[in-house]
Amino acid sequence: METAKTAGLERPFVVQLAAAVLIATPLMDILTGQRTGSYLFDVVSWILIFGAGASLMVRHKSSWMLGIILCLSFVGYTGYTIVLAIGPGGNPVTQTAKLLDCLLVAFIVGSVFYFFRYPYLDRRQHWFAPTGSRFAAQIPVVINGSIQSQTVDLSYTGARIAVPQGSTFKKGDRVSLALTEINDILCHGQILDVQESFIRVHFEDTSAAEQELIRQWLSSQNLPKA
Repeated sequence: METAKTAGLERPFVVQLAAAVLIATPLMDILTGQRTGSYLFDVVSWILIFGAGASLMVRHKSSWMLGIILCLSFVGYTGYTIVLAIGPGGNPVTQTAKLLDCLLVAFIVGSVFYFFRYPYLDRRQHWFAPTGSRFAAQIPVVINGSIQSQTVDLSYTGARIAVPQGSTFKKGDRVSLALTEINDILCHGQILDVQESFIRVHFEDTSAAEQELIRQWLSSQNLPKA
């Protein structure tokens, strides 16, 4: 049976560029302040914005969520300092620059929310647990007890399975998968993605013992990662 070529995750260049801008912002402020004697932001703002940039550099949904929280904290804190500076003693140029930075960071937050999905983030990721590595394993599988097929790749959290053209599988369908080469394990899962020649299934209600059995089998086969 012909198998589909593994499709990798796309690189979110916009998020990476935004992260680089966030990391550079406090560094540029420090360098400029050393020459002029006046800083646009304080230490709290530097820590928030640098931490946000560093978090967004790590392509994981937990790290991105932390980056979003730090960005929003920066916007809230900077907005508060702008309000406090309103009055005769305030520098309108400085406050305008801070306001523009807040708008830029708010735009970055919106951009991150847009990329907070597949194919930019791996849907198999857990919030805090490590993501199961996916291996290029082609083994027989029986779908719903009757459809003979084979996997394209496999992890202990799910599988990509080749299907005949014209199949009627739909995203969100629940299916059963019998992995005949791994102690005839019967896994139940939900279809996350449907393409012309394959479906991607996320295992659900799989016991820890079954996950460990799949993990051990994958480790023993010396398979390349997909």
